[in-house]
Amino acid sequence: MELSDTGEVIPTDLERWDEVLTQLEDNLEAFMNGTTVQEQARSVASSWHPPHDLGPLPAQYATRARLLAMAQQRAYQQLRNESRMIRRQAELIRSVPSVSSGGAVYLDVAG
Repeated sequence: MELSDTGEVIPTDLERWDEVLTQLEDNLEAFMNGTTVQEQARSVASSWHPPHDLGPLPAQYATRARLLAMAQQRAYQQLRNESRMIRRQAELIRSVPSVSSGGAVYLDVAG
């Protein structure tokens, strides 16, 4: 840490990058531990804002940042898969005839 002329603590780029990466990792963990991925995605996306004057990524954090990016990509893929599943379920629900149709109701869940 550095001190300003007035004695205030000024975080270094390394410390700021560590904080940002930690926050992103914590958000990803919260995202993955949610009741549903979509609920967590909304919550995490709305609560995080990138710092404006962070500077370039220090070389010592390159591996950590790369691993985080890969984990985020996996979480994104999980979100897409869950969205597809929800759309399919909604289509199945819409395909069920209403009770007022008078006929027997069978739902083909296998095909």
